[in-house]
Amino acid sequence: MFRKMFAATAAAALVLGAASAALSADKAYKLKLGHTGAPNHHYQDICKMFADKVKDATKGGVQIAVFPADQLGKQVESVEGTMVGTHDMVLTSDTVLSNWVPDMGILNLPFIFASMEDARTILDGAVGAKLSAQLEPHGAVVIGWWDNGMRHITNSKRPINAPADLKGIKIRVPEGEVFVETFRALGAGPTVISFGELYSALQLGIVDAQENPPAHILTQKFYEVQKYVSRTGHIHLSSPLIMNKKLLDGMPKAYHDAILGIARELGPVHTRMVEDLEKKQWEEVAAKGMKINDVDKKPFQEAVRPVYDKFKGKLNGKIIDEIVATLKK
Repeated sequence: MFRKMFAATAAAALVLGAASAALSADKAYKLKLGHTGAPNHHYQDICKMFADKVKDATKGGVQIAVFPADQLGKQVESVEGTMVGTHDMVLTSDTVLSNWVPDMGILNLPFIFASMEDARTILDGAVGAKLSAQLEPHGAVVIGWWDNGMRHITNSKRPINAPADLKGIKIRVPEGEVFVETFRALGAGPTVISFGELYSALQLGIVDAQENPPAHILTQKFYEVQKYVSRTGHIHLSSPLIMNKKLLDGMPKAYHDAILGIARELGPVHTRMVEDLEKKQWEEVAAKGMKINDVDKKPFQEAVRPVYDKFKGKLNGKIIDEIVATLKK
């Protein structure tokens, strides 16, 4: 009798053990990734590429659903959620992260990068690693440095050819002290407005101007409420992809490594995507009726020198010097 009971118990344990192992092997992590771009913005394209690559690499073990247009919440809310764990991951901006990691604002210093290639050099190097490390105590990890491109000024009043043309113009800026101080130095009146509320703010005349790459001008239809675009290239905005640290660290190593590897691999891919797209996008902006002008950047660079003086004292001056020295090589 005892032998029969032992055998039955052992058999049941083996079945349960096998079932548990199968369940563990078959467990899929179903994650949500939000971003602020429209469904036809390149953010959606790169996020979908990321989701597909992760799904393939993990054989379906990690499945990522992508939500555009701030569907999961405005940028600040989504970043906060990712830090505390109510959100899985978000494609955000360095300037939004500067609210928690002030040194992220270094990346937004006006004209610190002459091109997206310059930004790529810095983000994929020691500076990018140092800034990423500063985010982790807040509960999130930068898993990839993606791209938004160089920013340019649009407005409804007049062409901007020199800093003096910005006098009296109310311009929307994103969350980030560097942006506010930059446009004060240029003579404009900066106002912080969330990206999702920007179109209506322009339409209602709450602000006269905004600044963004051509992808946003097109996908957000700013050409409907803005007449002029001045290609200033004054600030580069990177798009860090961040993930909740506890969630990432709690995953099987193979999944953890796949997510990190693919997110980092797609950084340069995204930069090339943005560069290629912009060639056609400027043609589309002109076709929409906007008047485009290029500027002599030197007067703008001179006007924003006080911004560097201010933030070298407030932010990590060594990192600023490291960026300048690296790009001079």
